[in-house]
Amino acid sequence: MKHTIYSYFRLSVIMKKYFFVLLITIFLSAALSAQKLQVKVIYVTEDPAEKKPLIYYSPLVKLTWADFKGKPVLSSNAAAITNAGIGFKMMFHSQDNVTTLYITVNCNFYISDSWVKDGKRTPYILNHEQHHFDIAYIYAMQLIQKLQVAKYTREDYNKVIEKIYYQAQANLQTMQNAYDTETKNSILTDKQEMWDKKIDAQLALLTKQSTANL
Repeated sequence: MKHTIYSYFRLSVIMKKYFFVLLITIFLSAALSAQKLQVKVIYVTEDPAEKKPLIYYSPLVKLTWADFKGKPVLSSNAAAITNAGIGFKMMFHSQDNVTTLYITVNCNFYISDSWVKDGKRTPYILNHEQHHFDIAYIYAMQLIQKLQVAKYTREDYNKVIEKIYYQAQANLQTMQNAYDTETKNSILTDKQEMWDKKIDAQLALLTKQSTANL
């Protein structure tokens, strides 16, 4: 007999200029406790349930200034703000005494929460903001890699996922802060060039790994 158990878990992050929201809704059947558990993790670039205007990260698509529709904070020292985050949802499917936990990971840019001040719409500053989005994607991919190799049981899967997620969040925030600090928010052109190369190299490695896994 075939039956399906659905559960959803969505987690996105906010610290300073990055938007992160934690929403957990889990409904499990008592039948789950008697079944084997397997896990599948994938990256997604759409979510029909999402209501906010956003852009899902794609390596083939770059941000434009038209994507920054938020109201600028004139008191801020920043020329522009990129509001991006990583998140995931969980769904359980149960069949033939085997339960599959599907984890979908995403990386989003929040259009209405990202802004640029008048007179600051330059290619140079846009490049800096694009790399904030790139950094979020790098850690979305690292989150996937960690989730794929983790060991899960029916009793501890949620704790395992939570631990992996919060570590990814901490690492993401550390890199974002280092990027802004070392480049002085893109003012130091030599440091910006160094970070451009560093981030582009990590993106190239991810592309290579993705191609190898096809």
